[in-house]
Amino acid sequence: MKGILKLAFKLLVNDKAKFTALLIGITFAVFLMMFVTSMLVGVLNHASATVINIGATIWVMDPAVQTVANTVGNPDYVLDATHSMQGVKYAVPLYSGGGLAKLADGTYQSVNVIGLDDNSPLGRPELLEGKIADIYAEDAFIVVKDAEFRKLQRPSLGTQFELNDHRAVVVGIARVSTSGLYGTPTLYTTPRPCRRVAHGPV
Repeated sequence: MKGILKLAFKLLVNDKAKFTALLIGITFAVFLMMFVTSMLVGVLNHASATVINIGATIWVMDPAVQTVANTVGNPDYVLDATHSMQGVKYAVPLYSGGGLAKLADGTYQSVNVIGLDDNSPLGRPELLEGKIADIYAEDAFIVVKDAEFRKLQRPSLGTQFELNDHRAVVVGIARVSTSGLYGTPTLYTTPRPCRRVAHGPV
């Protein structure tokens, strides 16, 4: 057995060109496996950005919802039913949907809109600029400063634009742990502006 292993080792390393090619091939194969795996994890992580950033333990959704991008609303009685369940300490409504922003130069940009509960802004992002209390002002929005921030022309506090033909004012700049997958900027607000975004009840 010892002699066979010694012979195998000599056959492996005796030809330097073949041994070098073997090492390069193994290294490249390992790199490809790690690259594809990390890419898959990254896609899954960014696709789950809304869930990760909000941080809720349990989500109650319509059975028709297949992905976070689906915006199927629940009637009010679902929230009441959730409150009444044993083991549930608290439950708050949350709006997640899309909108179309018209910027100062007249260009349009699709955005994700997250509507937080009025009473307890569960899932609010960490603010870099502004105060969280300002989100309760009329037409107030918080912009997430991530890779897509530039698509809104890098707004600052007080910047105004239109969102679904309604006025929107930036009252805060925030950051989140995970940016979205679909390349659209994210805005946070309260349910009142969300009704305008959705053109209907939240």
